[in-house]
Amino acid sequence: MDKTTAYIIDYLAHFPVSEQNIVFYGKIEGAYNNAKIIIIPAFYNFEIPTLPKTPFKQIDDTPILFGDTNVEKQDDKIIVHADIIASAFFMLSRYEEILKPECRDQHGRFLAKDSVVFQQGYGNRPLVEEYGVLLRKWLREIGANIPAEIKGFNKIYLTHDVDEPFRFSNLHTVCKQYLKNLLKYNYSSSPFKKYLNEQYDEYYTFPKIINYDRALRESLLDITVESIYFFITAGSLFNKNYYNFFSNKINRLVNLLIENSAKLGLHISYEAGKNPKKIKHEAKKLNKKLKLNNIVSRHHYLQWREPEEIVFIEQAKITDDFTLSYADSAGFRVGTCHPYRFINPRTKELTNVMIHPLEIMECTLNLKKYMNLDYENALNICKEIIQQVYKHNGELILLWHNTEFIDLNYQEKLYNAIFEYIRVLSK
Repeated sequence: MDKTTAYIIDYLAHFPVSEQNIVFYGKIEGAYNNAKIIIIPAFYNFEIPTLPKTPFKQIDDTPILFGDTNVEKQDDKIIVHADIIASAFFMLSRYEEILKPECRDQHGRFLAKDSVVFQQGYGNRPLVEEYGVLLRKWLREIGANIPAEIKGFNKIYLTHDVDEPFRFSNLHTVCKQYLKNLLKYNYSSSPFKKYLNEQYDEYYTFPKIINYDRALRESLLDITVESIYFFITAGSLFNKNYYNFFSNKINRLVNLLIENSAKLGLHISYEAGKNPKKIKHEAKKLNKKLKLNNIVSRHHYLQWREPEEIVFIEQAKITDDFTLSYADSAGFRVGTCHPYRFINPRTKELTNVMIHPLEIMECTLNLKKYMNLDYENALNICKEIIQQVYKHNGELILLWHNTEFIDLNYQEKLYNAIFEYIRVLSK
């Protein structure tokens, strides 16, 4: 059995069953002597030629992307014609995206509206986790000692992309706003004070966020709650108005976050999203300042354009990535709420980068170009997704930008409502 197949089997089982050879993936005549569960492949070596046929067939209300739904018992063996291994590979590797290279938005992103799983209405269900439930059920039926299902939050990540730490991050923005005030609004109020002291800058909401995150962490003593702030270290200052990562203002912010137990990561720039060869340079700049043992990352705009670009993330010595979510829909882009080693869809090989799938980004919920939800519907969608994470004992990962805590919309209220719901579930 190749490493990738063995990894997927163990990932689904939540248990190292592949080394016991009790689960075999292949034709019946080639099965191990002691194989008790034989899963028949729909394709050879994960060479999937087409998208899954719709509507999906189902086993126990779980949609199966490939194969048939027939599960039969032969003596002491279970023969499974539902190819849950290829179905999991399809989602975990984002294989769909190399089959549909024409489906990209203006930022080069593959969107939920083009996903066959989301089109069929299953985006709020982690299907890979459901395949695991099926496999563990079959393992129990053949007498394997598989631990009982556990509910809860394995871990909670409260993540914050630092796109704009300050409204007035440089003299250019100060002068531009001053002239706008003078010429358009006919008053001479200067934002220079906000530039000199970030405490007066409306985008500087970090003390508030720190307090919110700390309160959740202290109320969930049995659950690991970690805050991560992703910083842009390079990119085009002229085109994107990025900040200087090595400025005194950023130094003060970094120190504040570290003093409050936050973890810092790399926010891969928009330019590096277009040209991933630049990721390595940006990771080096982060490490030059912070001297990290391991680097975690997320793409700006969630702009991981092509799944096979994992090679550039790996070459940058990034160990964990938090990008994979759809910009236009909350839910389970990769079908799971547990971290996993990314699988290169071209080579079918395991990489060393752990993927932590993002479930909810705040602007996905309210922006008109995305889900365009009011507060109540946004909260209901969040609860539905959070329930699924809780059901499968997964990682809950949220993304709220610092610029969403200035009372322009419902995002701060929603952030706190989600925290309260987490507390209720965790009692």
